[in-house]
Amino acid sequence: MKQPQRAALGFTLLEVILVILMLGLLVSAVVVNFSWDSRDDQLEQEAKRFQQLFHFAAETALMRQQEWGVQIKPNGYQFLVYVPEDDSWQPVESPASLGWHDLAGQQQLKLELEGLPWQEDSMLGALNWQNERLEHLQTDEEEEAVLPHIFILSSGEITPFELLLQDESQRPFWYVQLRGEFSIPLKRSSVESSPP
Repeated sequence: MKQPQRAALGFTLLEVILVILMLGLLVSAVVVNFSWDSRDDQLEQEAKRFQQLFHFAAETALMRQQEWGVQIKPNGYQFLVYVPEDDSWQPVESPASLGWHDLAGQQQLKLELEGLPWQEDSMLGALNWQNERLEHLQTDEEEEAVLPHIFILSSGEITPFELLLQDESQRPFWYVQLRGEFSIPLKRSSVESSPP
């Protein structure tokens, strides 16, 4: 006598593996798209990064007896080194972290060099050759001259500056101020919802 066949209950191994694979893909997509840091944390990290790189550049310039600088644009910055043989400023190639750095998201930089309350005469005040170099470097192709906005001299002196790192993408707006007063270390404010 033949016994009746029973329908198989449960899932096959292949079905279980496919479900686990799909769940893994969904979880990884959520983790990649989810930002663990809040906007003010990201702004604080960006300010710390700039401060650490600036200190490294200043110490390197002092040790190597080279003239360094920082070129600042609203969306990022890069460190430069003066090459006397070419009479030019070149982007720093090593380490790569000193090369061009784009700011994340809606963050922007705003640089103030003149009219600072603590500013006094210094050897950096005599660097009026920058405008002459800009005129000299302009060619028919109107190529943009690579010149630093902030000088980091081999003597340990730096251009006095205030740098405002801001994120105004949504309310509340967040701001961090970095300030250099002739030498390192830079002073950094805490993240605030109003400009310093």
